Amino acid sequence: MEKILSYNCRCGGRLKKSHCNVEFFGIDFGLRECEICTSCQSEYLDDKVMEEIEDEIKERKLFALERKITVTKSGNSLVIRIPPEIVEFNNLHYKTILRFIPITKKKIELEILA
Repeated sequence: MEKILSYNCRCGGRLKKSHCNVEFFGIDFGLRECEICTSCQSEYLDDKVMEEIEDEIKERKLFALERKITVTKSGNSLVIRIPPEIVEFNNLHYKTILRFIPITKKKIELEILA
């Protein structure tokens, strides 16, 4: 049952107790208790829930997988190197086939095909 709370969201909307589906690096951590704004739909997790999720992330060795990498050059091609932690997490290996998808001028998506 959703309960309207006595304090407001940053946008001025009312917050209500509810449940949110939590996802991190594409992994579903299930429904967790949260507060949702009735106006802007922002979702807020309390400290206890955040600690539980962080513990699960650390247990699954997903913590701090994000990396900054530098583009290098090989012949006429530009090259990116995938850090070993990400290789292991995604089970990549030599000659893995990836799809390279330019999403915007500042965002590229890689999809693992095989």
